[in-house]
Amino acid sequence: MEKLNQVIKMVQRGLYVYPIVPNGKQPIKNYSYLKATKDIELIESWFRQEPNINIGINLSKSNLIVVDIDNHHNDLQAPLQSLNNLGYNLPSDYVERTQSGGLHFYYKSDGIPATRKTKFIDGVDLLSDFVVSSPSNNYKVLNGATLNDIPQAPSWIIKALDNRAMPSDRMQDNPTPYRRYYTGYLIDEIVTGVDAGNRNNWIASMFGKLLRSGARPRNAYELLKVINDNFISPPLNTKELDAVAESILKRFINE
Repeated sequence: MEKLNQVIKMVQRGLYVYPIVPNGKQPIKNYSYLKATKDIELIESWFRQEPNINIGINLSKSNLIVVDIDNHHNDLQAPLQSLNNLGYNLPSDYVERTQSGGLHFYYKSDGIPATRKTKFIDGVDLLSDFVVSSPSNNYKVLNGATLNDIPQAPSWIIKALDNRAMPSDRMQDNPTPYRRYYTGYLIDEIVTGVDAGNRNNWIASMFGKLLRSGARPRNAYELLKVINDNFISPPLNTKELDAVAESILKRFINE
């Protein structure tokens, strides 16, 4: 009940949440961050079915950004020092310790689309799409902070995440003023992306189309990793991605 009460307080403060498997990062079946909600009755039903669920936040809908400091090498100080050396400060009193021992620095933002910039520098990801958060199992808010302590995002984070911005909003609304070709349709399909429901089939299709466009397999695979990191929610892990790529490459060679 304590976990449910905390989640209810989150949505009452305007956060959009979705259910995640206990102790994991994958959404519960038939959910994704795109289906995040503030519906308290629906949230209560999640906990009746599985009281031990983890909780994810749709960051974009909740007007939040997270700076993710990983702990893959059991060294949090290295990425923090690298940020500091480059002049990127992290002025946030709302920080969570993650299941893996990493840190999530939370910030408020307005109008940032759902995206993420993985490996902004080594050990640092910038997130505005989704995140696993407390009160999930093994996630903890540090130093007794509350949602009131989340500050506005520094301008450098906003600029770094705005890597897909168009020079003018008009360019997004006006039809393309020239004849479109296969590559243009493929780029549009890639950027549209996919959520958890059909990731493997979608990424397989993208790899096949890249190969048929005439790209060298190694280059197509490098681009596939970028697509996986930025346009799939949540991304496939490396083992899954490699398995899909190898399968499509074998089929392509045998055609």
